[in-house]
Amino acid sequence: MIFETLNQVVAFLTILEKLYSIVRIKSIASEEVLYDSENPDMHMLTEIETPVSFAGHCNAAFAVNGIDPMVITITIPMSVGEDSYRLELIHRDLRGRKNMVSTRQDDLIRHLRKLTITDELTNVYNRRYIYEQLPIDLARSFQKDEPISIIYADIDCFKDINDNYGHVTGDLVLKEIAELFHRQVQQEGGWAARYAGDEFLICLPSASHTLSVKIANRICKMVEAKEFNINANTLKITSSFGVETIYKGNGVDTVDEIVELADRKLYRAKRKGGNRVID
Repeated sequence: MIFETLNQVVAFLTILEKLYSIVRIKSIASEEVLYDSENPDMHMLTEIETPVSFAGHCNAAFAVNGIDPMVITITIPMSVGEDSYRLELIHRDLRGRKNMVSTRQDDLIRHLRKLTITDELTNVYNRRYIYEQLPIDLARSFQKDEPISIIYADIDCFKDINDNYGHVTGDLVLKEIAELFHRQVQQEGGWAARYAGDEFLICLPSASHTLSVKIANRICKMVEAKEFNINANTLKITSSFGVETIYKGNGVDTVDEIVELADRKLYRAKRKGGNRVID
């Protein structure tokens, strides 16, 4: 798993500190401590280079005696920039339950997974998730001889929003539109992800073309009806959508191919003035 930004690393370490007694990052070569949750002088987060990646197997060690609580130490290989480190997670278990290791490893993996596939700004899935999950959903749909539909969407004239109202407002618009997309497609058994900038990809496994177009039109109207109150002013926006449905045997089987097909239809929607769905 890879963290591309310092904010992701900070969020990850914050979660770990809630789960474990001590969190440390040590250099494998020199034993230098880059981060230690017990020592404020060792919170050198600004010195952590990105990307930060985790690879290899977790190792757990136990230390138990009749007086002290059991100490569980989990080590995970990691790289910071181009250097090799290890992440040490230390837990003092007052009850001495060895299954705590498994539970906390599961928690760690779950939190790691969420951080690496979630867009920091909008809290919907990110581009990494698209390239991981879409091939899986594609294969499942083909296995069942069912279609899979992709809706590629963006916000019309988003650059003007940033230029006229500022990036804080632009970020607010992205967050609320992303949440709208998420709510609408989740109830249809699909998922939404931020592809780049103001572009979003919606995946609807097993959804017919007719149903997907209907969903896209519904969302398009909901975006148009939405109002943003900005400094006593009302901001209204619109969005454009391209819908592509893939069937088994039509020769399309990669994420890039699917995105390109849906993007062409989105481009046509934009050329026609936006605020519409092209299928």
